[in-house]
Amino acid sequence: PARTREDLKKCPPPPRVSLPVYEYHTYGLQVRSDLALPFDALPGSSAEPDVVVRLGTVPPTLGDVTHTRDTPTHSWQARPDAYLLHSRGVARYLVSDGREVVIEPCGGTDDEIAAVLGGSPFPVLLMQRGIVPLHASAVQIDAGAVLLIGTSGVGKSALAATLVERGHPLLADDATGVVQDAGGRLHALPAAAGLRLWTHTLDRTNWWSRVGANVRQGKEKYWMRAERHRTTPLPLRAAFVLYVHSRPDIAIEPVPPGDAFWMLRFHTHRRQAMWAMGQYPVHFRVISTMARRVPTIRVTRPKHAFLLEELADRIEASVRAARPGRAARKGTVARQAPVRAASPHRSSSGAGVAGASDPGIVWLASYPKSGNTWLRAVLTNYLHDDGAAVSINALDGKRQNFRGVFDEYVGAASADMTDKEVATHLPRFRAFLAARLSESRGRSDRPPFMKTHEVYRVPGGGPRFPHAGTAGVVYLVRNPLDVAVSFAHHAQLSIDRIVQVMADPTAADSRIPGGIAQRLPEAMTTWSGHVASWLEQTALRLHVVRYEDLLQDPRTAFGSIIRFVGLEWDGARLDRAIEHAAFPRLRAQEERDGFDEKPPDAVSFFRAGVAGSWRTALTPAQVQAIIDAHGEVMARFGYLREAETVRATGDG
Repeated sequence: PARTREDLKKCPPPPRVSLPVYEYHTYGLQVRSDLALPFDALPGSSAEPDVVVRLGTVPPTLGDVTHTRDTPTHSWQARPDAYLLHSRGVARYLVSDGREVVIEPCGGTDDEIAAVLGGSPFPVLLMQRGIVPLHASAVQIDAGAVLLIGTSGVGKSALAATLVERGHPLLADDATGVVQDAGGRLHALPAAAGLRLWTHTLDRTNWWSRVGANVRQGKEKYWMRAERHRTTPLPLRAAFVLYVHSRPDIAIEPVPPGDAFWMLRFHTHRRQAMWAMGQYPVHFRVISTMARRVPTIRVTRPKHAFLLEELADRIEASVRAARPGRAARKGTVARQAPVRAASPHRSSSGAGVAGASDPGIVWLASYPKSGNTWLRAVLTNYLHDDGAAVSINALDGKRQNFRGVFDEYVGAASADMTDKEVATHLPRFRAFLAARLSESRGRSDRPPFMKTHEVYRVPGGGPRFPHAGTAGVVYLVRNPLDVAVSFAHHAQLSIDRIVQVMADPTAADSRIPGGIAQRLPEAMTTWSGHVASWLEQTALRLHVVRYEDLLQDPRTAFGSIIRFVGLEWDGARLDRAIEHAAFPRLRAQEERDGFDEKPPDAVSFFRAGVAGSWRTALTPAQVQAIIDAHGEVMARFGYLREAETVRATGDG
């Protein structure tokens, strides 16, 4: 009988019957396993398997390794013939010669062990066999394989499931193996007939009745078997690289071969392990051939609206309009009219100077809607002082919490980790970002700065920002009464709902309930908890600025920031930067060019840029609720006194 989501919570699937040996077929390989795996089962066979997965003892280390990485949840080592992964609390895996995977369980359930096997060890095994594993789902359209490429959270599996529902057989989900034959032709290899879907997707469809077990306990992610599945390789027909933007339309355009090469390179599973094992020549040959011969198409959808049916329409039309076997050129894929999305639901200037003498990132930290983007606009215009205002779509200091970069650093998929596991990596990951930025910038005397809405530490947790790799922190604080008004406008939610969010210790940015975003979630906690976490830490150099002081005396307030980050002081230059970043100019740019960081349903990103709007926008009950939740911290910045004065005089 059909099961609903609630039924699954009450009645979990029955336990599997243990079998002594499992036989599978995946990626064109016959696999014999001691462990039940999410592949397509075969009847028992006496034929020699291509790959053996067995339980056994894994050595603690490899000799003569060419690369190693150790993180709080994973460590791995590689050499040309072997790869060793330790997923702490789950299992240790040794992958050898593309023929064998030895697994030593160390606390994980069978489902967890199988999930980790598919995330890193099995893609590495494919590399060892000369198969390039792309971070892509794949379906058959007409007589060819169509790849849906992208980072975790962009919607590959949901879009593949939609195309399967339209009659297009599934080849693979999340990881697609690509091979090149002796004649230079490229083929996609079929994998399992299962799709891994988040509850966020299942709740919007009628697929709940067909789902099976959790991919991993504690994750709202389930297996769903595809009703149509291709079991033999197919020639590559087209590759669609998926992105998101803040506009309400779907944009689709061909990608030149040179750009396509770098896209395919970035979206290859476990690149560092591939290089460590000497597989780069094979990888280079395959993706360079793909870039030249297979049409590569960039598809960008609205950030907060999947538009699955519209995306499927576009992909079907593009594939049938493209000429197979030809490189993507301007005109190969017709540019199509946009589809509109439906509406979805302590000042311490003397604390030390960060600059060229202190290598690392200057973090621009704040609770949302506290002036962070305005500060970035002033700093960018100050750094790039060439007589004209810098485009708001080219501001320095964007957040760098993308899953693709994080996953490559860790060597495991963040999509299969809990938020707590991800958080254990953040300090080292941010130190890694700082080192990479420093390397790419060479001897530049301009300190890199980066926006974040992350709390410094959650209650009971460790710091989320490293001492190594941090040159300093500029923390912006704004009256929470005004934050509530601006945040409600930004998120298109009621002020009452935002007041609740600001008092929620579990609140996080870039978190989708029951789903996944392309960005890692940034824990915000409460407004007062966020502010206190940064003000009370003593490990990092800190400069605190009130948003209201930036408005009242911008030259002095922004000037203190310029000095703190170690930039050369130039009053005239700062005046120009402040003028170029004035709110009327930012709004005019947004109206003319759009702003990539604006939520699609918000009327505008740059709204008023004023202080005190709460006086007419909030009800007495809303004011009191914010004071009750955050009054102690408000008092430290004069906000409580201001509110009490307004209420006593009846002004507002």
